[in-house]
Amino acid sequence: MASVTLEHVKKVYDKNVVAVHDFNLQIKDKEFVVFVGPSGCGKSTTLRMVAGLEDISDGILKIGDRVVNDVEPKDRDIAMVFQNYALYPHISVYENMAFSLRLRKMDKEEIHRRVCQAAEILGITEYLGRKPKALSGGQRQRVAIGRAIVRDPAVFLMDEPLSNLDAKLRNQMRAEIILLRKRVDTTFIYVTHDQTEAMTLGDRIVVMKDGYIQQVGTPQEVFDTPVNLFVAGFIGSPQMNFLKAKLIQSGNGYSVELLGTTIPLNPDQNQALAAKGVKTQEIILGVRPEHTTVLFDNKENAIECTINVNEMMGSELHLHLSSQNKDKIIVRLPTVDLSKEQRAQLSYGNKMYITFPAKVMHLFDPTSEKNLIYG
Repeated sequence: MASVTLEHVKKVYDKNVVAVHDFNLQIKDKEFVVFVGPSGCGKSTTLRMVAGLEDISDGILKIGDRVVNDVEPKDRDIAMVFQNYALYPHISVYENMAFSLRLRKMDKEEIHRRVCQAAEILGITEYLGRKPKALSGGQRQRVAIGRAIVRDPAVFLMDEPLSNLDAKLRNQMRAEIILLRKRVDTTFIYVTHDQTEAMTLGDRIVVMKDGYIQQVGTPQEVFDTPVNLFVAGFIGSPQMNFLKAKLIQSGNGYSVELLGTTIPLNPDQNQALAAKGVKTQEIILGVRPEHTTVLFDNKENAIECTINVNEMMGSELHLHLSSQNKDKIIVRLPTVDLSKEQRAQLSYGNKMYITFPAKVMHLFDPTSEKNLIYG
């Protein structure tokens, strides 16, 4: 088991193309850390530098207390699971899992013990005699994970291992990786573009954009206190609503004006803004779809909207609305307590009203895009 430390790590390709900028992160021993972000953000490149598959242009990489910048991948005591399984098609599952151990000239009995133990953990014992082509996508991914487990590495690296699976199987494998982590108690670094995977798997998540770290924290911290517009919009599904508004300072208190309504902020928000010396200014107001309250009758400080689309998701509705000034707003509305009359009102073109409490509002500076409270 080992910690992983990246100090001012940078990756520059030909023609001075910078893929990763000044990456700093301390991953603790036995921690599960997820790198998440859109395609091209540098997450896989960073993982490949940890694996030794990409050279480090600048900075220091440590596994445990050892600097490994110039250490060969085979000598780093890591194991990597790839997106495309990377199994040998002409040999059995057993031989695929045993292959790296045979290269180490490990004792046959120890190889057999490790392969059988990993197969039992992953529920693939009955497939050990088959070749990869006789397996489903999920079974192949289990074999690829098993091949990594048998090596008993200090660090597991996983590069989008579930992206080739269908939605149902992806959910199942995600749960299995959570159980696997409990049985194989080691350090994991996991790369994904899927924020649901990041939120459910990681002890901490590292949100990346354009080669830069945007925010590091527990899934709950990143969800509750996004430091900027990018993180706020990337984490959460459907994504956070963003509305043009104005922050008003009056004495020691603040309120938000938007769409003809005024919402006073709570004491904690007032204190945080006052401590930063924030003045009256234009802002971008962020509110998550699940934190928006639907009103079937107009009430004080409610915002009038028009229904554009009603998506039935079973346990909830996703309502796509437009405000009077054409702001696009999505609302997640549980269906369990809706009456037939209320459901009938949620049709295309109908008017409805929404509101939200101050505590769920996020305030962003339009220029810096930073969260005025948490940024």
